[in-house]
Amino acid sequence: MEESTITTSKSRIDTIDVLRGFALTGILYAHMVIWYTGAALPPNTYTRFDSTADGIALGIFGALVFGKFFSVFSFLFGLSFFLHFQKKRSNPNYLLVYTWRLFLLFLIGLAHHVLWRGDILVIYAVLGIALILFRHLNLNLVLFLSLLLIIDLPTHLYDALNYKTPHLQVEFPMAEEAERYYALVQNADLLTVLRDNWRSWPAKIEYQLESGRLLMTFGYFLLGLYVGRKGLFSSIEKHLRKFKSWNKFTGRAVLFLLFLGLLMYLFDLVTIPGIKVVPELQWLASFLFSIYNAFLTIFYITGITLLFQKYIFHKLLKPLAAMGRMALTNYLLQTFFGLLLFYHFGLGLFDRTSPAVNVVIGIVVFYLQLKFSEWWLSLFKQGPVEWLWKGITNFRFPSIRKDRA
Repeated sequence: MEESTITTSKSRIDTIDVLRGFALTGILYAHMVIWYTGAALPPNTYTRFDSTADGIALGIFGALVFGKFFSVFSFLFGLSFFLHFQKKRSNPNYLLVYTWRLFLLFLIGLAHHVLWRGDILVIYAVLGIALILFRHLNLNLVLFLSLLLIIDLPTHLYDALNYKTPHLQVEFPMAEEAERYYALVQNADLLTVLRDNWRSWPAKIEYQLESGRLLMTFGYFLLGLYVGRKGLFSSIEKHLRKFKSWNKFTGRAVLFLLFLGLLMYLFDLVTIPGIKVVPELQWLASFLFSIYNAFLTIFYITGITLLFQKYIFHKLLKPLAAMGRMALTNYLLQTFFGLLLFYHFGLGLFDRTSPAVNVVIGIVVFYLQLKFSEWWLSLFKQGPVEWLWKGITNFRFPSIRKDRA
């Protein structure tokens, strides 16, 4: 074993938790920079703050964050799906237990959606049921389907055949609701927001279908399932060459696509801010952007995995494992901070703070979550929501406190 590489079984478990923590960090950035809103805002809202710092904050959001970290989270859901079935395969009722577990996740997501309409847990619960049908599918077919879906090929083909003109603006496609949602976040009390969120289901489903996000999410589920069945995370040291190969390939592809985007900008084919593309190239640009997101997601997953195996980065990344072990708790906590900071019934900072300031606020929230996770796990075995979820799933609640003996 090389002196600079960590390849223990404990490191294998920590690697997955670090990836969860990394995904949560990106999700926090994506939501905080746009005032923790969960639906479309008027286009001028995103461009109202035009300082260099705000341009950098939104540039990072568009190029490195938007559409990349939900995909890492989705990949880990698919991987966890495999690990759950591997662990419970001796239980004859494992399918029933898994379905019950997802139903509870659906209820958690339902409550979360009422608070904040950007919730993904309901989508995960529904697609998690569908994933059961693919658990024994031929591995090559699983990989093929996952790659097909993560680049959103079905949606782009549908758009091409129906002569649709996709858009790349950083917003939800239901632009007609943007003004109303803007006023809601800025002026509404808590009860009004709850009622409006509950009525937003049609818009949410429409977005998931029209944007292809539903298919992409399931594609990452399948990719996680594939990686789990291949055992890539059960013996990372045996597959380091594969991780390095995929990391190098996707890294080069990302750089090429970024260079292509720069050329389009220099030749006035793309305008910024707002990311508007000339009509003739909108379909192609949208498809390339989906490919770019998929490649960058895989680059992130393989890159963090490889870095965490090195002693020099192990200590730097290790704290993220605490956040990852409490992923569900921290995901819900982020919503608490977002509502408290930005909405009218909280501090009301929506559209008052700039994207750059929001990033600074997000860093503070990240630090608080990190320290809270470390403190909590020093006393307890798992996060509070995870403990409650597991307890209701198994109809028993063992002690959550760590044995101090």
